Amino acid sequence: MTGIERRAARLWRIRVPGALLSGTAVTVRLDASETDARMWVAVGAGHRRLPLSVPEAWAVFKLLGEALDVTGDPPEFVRTPVTPTSK
Repeated sequence: MTGIERRAARLWRIRVPGALLSGTAVTVRLDASETDARMWVAVGAGHRRLPLSVPEAWAVFKLLGEALDVTGDPPEFVRTPVTPTSK
């Protein structure tokens, strides 16, 4: 496992502006151990989480990037840096 060191779970979260009062939360969680790393993507409230291995997360990142490239410029809310927090 290259580039990942053992640490407490880290969370990245961004709110998508929308019709709801506070928008929709999109959260990515990274759990890394000495031998494995897992990621989860959650959209909205509740327990809807998609577990991903690191290679699967890279594949999703690549495919979303390619698909979003044809939709035009990114919205303003994604231009703000997101700082991870520890769980």
